[in-house]
Amino acid sequence: MASRAVVSSVLALGLLWGGGQLARADDLLSLYRQALEANASYLAARAEADAQREVLPQARAQLLPNLSFSGSKGKNTTEQTSQGFYGPVTREIDYNSHNYALTLKQPLFRAYNFALYAQSKAQVASADARLEQALQDLAVTVGSAYFDVLLARSELQVNRSQQQAYEAQMQYAEKAFRAGAGTRTDVDEARSRLDLVKAQAIQLEYKVEFALDTLRTVVGRPLTPLSTLNPERLELVPPDPVRLEDWVEVAEQVNPKLRALRSDVEAAEKEVWKARSGHMPTVDLVAQRSDSKSDSNTTIGSEYDTKMVGVQVSIPIFSGGYVNSTVRQAQANLEKVRQQMEAMRREVGLQVRKEFDGAAQGVHWVKAYTQAVQSAEQTLFSTRKGFQAGTRNSLDILNAEQSLASAHRDLSRGRYEYVLARLRLMALVGRLDNEEMSRFNTWLEAGN
Repeated sequence: MASRAVVSSVLALGLLWGGGQLARADDLLSLYRQALEANASYLAARAEADAQREVLPQARAQLLPNLSFSGSKGKNTTEQTSQGFYGPVTREIDYNSHNYALTLKQPLFRAYNFALYAQSKAQVASADARLEQALQDLAVTVGSAYFDVLLARSELQVNRSQQQAYEAQMQYAEKAFRAGAGTRTDVDEARSRLDLVKAQAIQLEYKVEFALDTLRTVVGRPLTPLSTLNPERLELVPPDPVRLEDWVEVAEQVNPKLRALRSDVEAAEKEVWKARSGHMPTVDLVAQRSDSKSDSNTTIGSEYDTKMVGVQVSIPIFSGGYVNSTVRQAQANLEKVRQQMEAMRREVGLQVRKEFDGAAQGVHWVKAYTQAVQSAEQTLFSTRKGFQAGTRNSLDILNAEQSLASAHRDLSRGRYEYVLARLRLMALVGRLDNEEMSRFNTWLEAGN
């Protein structure tokens, strides 16, 4: 139920915030809130959880008194044949009859119903955990789609910068060639580089459009201009706590997938209990009041008002081996779920290690890529100076331009990989909530 309260509060915040939505650019938080209201996969998971929660009142009902009423009323005709002095005599009798009964039944001992009630609690806990997992998955999906758009646009911007640099270099090479100070090779090399980045631009433009389509599909509406990542706002800090083992321990305790599977194991254990209850007697308290009149052709004209209170016991004796078979089946299913939980525990541990390393090492990667960009810019500057002095040629400038573009591209990828690693790490420990998404959102600034 806690996850349901979190979802409700998030939706309420979204409604309050939504009034000014049209006047500002979309950002990560606004699209996340929109997805909570419109994403079909998440809404389906929420409906599934609502449906699964109903198993608890249904199971509880099996332990409570059951009151029923039955009745019948009819017009009857019967032929009565009796032996007279001169032989058989037949006469036809018409009469009205009725039979009404009010029955109260209270289970006193039904092992199956007790197990069903305990099992339903585990099933509801599993449903709540799976809804929480759907909420974490939605946050990761929105975040991944959002930053995929920003990364694709960043790569396209790097490509366009390359095009401008190569076009300028080609124009310079052509001018130098016409003046007799350059070579045809310089012109051809510059044109070749320019044609290559133009071809890459086509692919990158498609990548941007596909990323935008993916994001639109996730949030279920058209997009306004997106806020972009501001490198100065980006928090380059290692995960807290700093020990990997602490993250793994927390994930094993609170990861929604593992919580759901632990509840599934408990439900499977109760299924074994239900199967074994087939060998146990059932005991019910029964109270009934009935009113009948002429309920058979032997009681025509007689009326009865009957009250009954008693205990009804049913003892199974032999069912052809059915109960033993269902017990074995339930035990096998229990073992299956236990192994699934163990496999998921190992998988979650591996995922935590991967994302922890991505977030921890990402701090160093981004700093290293930032230094690489500065070095590449200095190299390009020095190469251009050397070209003017006659110690470097046109190809050296093109290579320096290519190195600078690669450094910018690696820096952008490093930033987004760091952000996504942190995003996924928070989801693995069930902490990717509205507050955490707001924190990621502070790293963005409104785009143009």
